[in-house]
Amino acid sequence: MSIIEVAQKAGVSPSTVSRVMNDHPRVATETARAVRKVMAELGYVPSDNRPGPKPLHRAVPAKPTVAFIIFGTSQHGNTPGFEQLVRGVSEAVNKSSMGLAIFHHQDSARPPDRLLDSAVHGLLLHGEIPSPEVQDKFGKIPAVWLMGNHQRPTWGDQVMPNHYEVGSLAAEHLHSHGHQHLVFLNMDAQHWPFRLYYQAFAAAGEQLGATVTRIDTVIKPSLDYWFKYDQSTIEGIADRYLALSPRPTGIMIADDMQAAMIQPVLQRKGVQIRPGEVEIVSVNNEQPYLIGLNPRPTVIDIRASAIGQRGVAQIRWRIKHQDVTDRIMMLVQPELVESAAH
Repeated sequence: MSIIEVAQKAGVSPSTVSRVMNDHPRVATETARAVRKVMAELGYVPSDNRPGPKPLHRAVPAKPTVAFIIFGTSQHGNTPGFEQLVRGVSEAVNKSSMGLAIFHHQDSARPPDRLLDSAVHGLLLHGEIPSPEVQDKFGKIPAVWLMGNHQRPTWGDQVMPNHYEVGSLAAEHLHSHGHQHLVFLNMDAQHWPFRLYYQAFAAAGEQLGATVTRIDTVIKPSLDYWFKYDQSTIEGIADRYLALSPRPTGIMIADDMQAAMIQPVLQRKGVQIRPGEVEIVSVNNEQPYLIGLNPRPTVIDIRASAIGQRGVAQIRWRIKHQDVTDRIMMLVQPELVESAAH
């Protein structure tokens, strides 16, 4: 029995049969099903000694190649946190025996053709959740998502910040500095991790006896995962804060990009931001955003570089353990970095 006989009976080329045996993503689902049916009917079992590549679950190469795909983004709006994430991935890959290819793929509705033509053994993923078509193509390749996402991914492992600890740390810090009225400011209400921040911030604050308010807004749709906020949204958040009574003196802002825009507007409108009056806690520890703020807020470092390093370790493990069907979620502990003003 040979691969040629299987191809003839299935009505496809021998190369298509080979791709089916190797679980290649560029094979239509119906075609793969038909080929496997013929193989079962003929009792054909591929030999591990045959030439060519082997399916990933049967042979792990000595130097696997991992593709790091950033879905829904251009290359022009990289945030400082993303650069830290890439640094962590790069450092971990350099210490391993793995190869790495990075793809910025703005159109998350279709698969990146160049990647599908490559010999890739694992995926590191970041950004928007791609279309069902893309997920179908990549579903058989070991995958690990890095960081949080606007929506939750439904396949692959994930390494991300401990979102609940982020919110808890912020509430505990502000309360320890005497703030009994807390507020969470967020210009991206649809972002899943930010919703978790607030849930933990509110729970921890209320447990400590503080009152907790949320002010957020839904941003306009953007073609890029790394969008930019408009001035009217920033002014609106600030005005809603100013209208609160009693006005909270402990403020958590969802991330440093937002803090860099919201804090100056609050100060321009007369809010005295300094120890003993109004204090801000921001998230990510992206210093390029914070460098112009006076005073700089206390920040919660989500440790993006450590997430990148942990993600590389997890994809190495996943490539070797594709028989484990459980999805594995790993949380990296954040760290609070207090403002120099204290």
